[in-house]
Amino acid sequence: MLSKFFSGDNILFKIFNVLGDVLAFSVLWLVSGATVVGLGPGTTALYDAMAHHLRKNQPGGYGRFWSSWKANFKVACPAGLVVVALGAALARLHGLLYAGAAAGDRTLFVCYIAFWIFFVAVCGMAAYIFPVLSRFTFGVGGLLAASAKLALAHPLTTLLLGLLTGGCILLCVGFWEWLVWLFLPYIWALLASLLLEPVFRPFMERQGEEPNGNEDAGEENHV
Repeated sequence: MLSKFFSGDNILFKIFNVLGDVLAFSVLWLVSGATVVGLGPGTTALYDAMAHHLRKNQPGGYGRFWSSWKANFKVACPAGLVVVALGAALARLHGLLYAGAAAGDRTLFVCYIAFWIFFVAVCGMAAYIFPVLSRFTFGVGGLLAASAKLALAHPLTTLLLGLLTGGCILLCVGFWEWLVWLFLPYIWALLASLLLEPVFRPFMERQGEEPNGNEDAGEENHV
């Protein structure tokens, strides 16, 4: 009976296995991101594991996460700090505009509406950074520039990524007590990979790589 339950063909076992991955990888990302300096490496590693293993239901996702985390730390860490600083600035700006709009200032109310459009755009552009690093090798400046170019070249994908990323941020902030952070990081990586892998595919094919990428974490690939 137990052997049938733990069989790879058992639907319930597959469901529990997926749920376990959702929880485990989300917690891994949270533990890494909670240190601030680990936000960039953790996001890069989560996307890397998703693109190479989790989406294809292949084993080795945890090993891929840690090898990618270590291999990309040197670039992902400062890039992550840039994103954190940008996020802090946006949070500060939101507070100022919200206070003014709530006080009845019409100009600040219009600016507050514009802020949310800007917020989605920034989230969309920032969402490229760590997935790009998981696929290609850059220095910090080159990574940020390449991510911005890709974002501008694929406006629809950037919009969808902005809505996805911004939505996940707002859900985590607004419904923290509902424990949404236990699955949203995994969901973000899954949906982001569905949006971004078609964007990356031409560059990887140009380098003679498989679209799903079978190179080892940390191997140098240049756009």
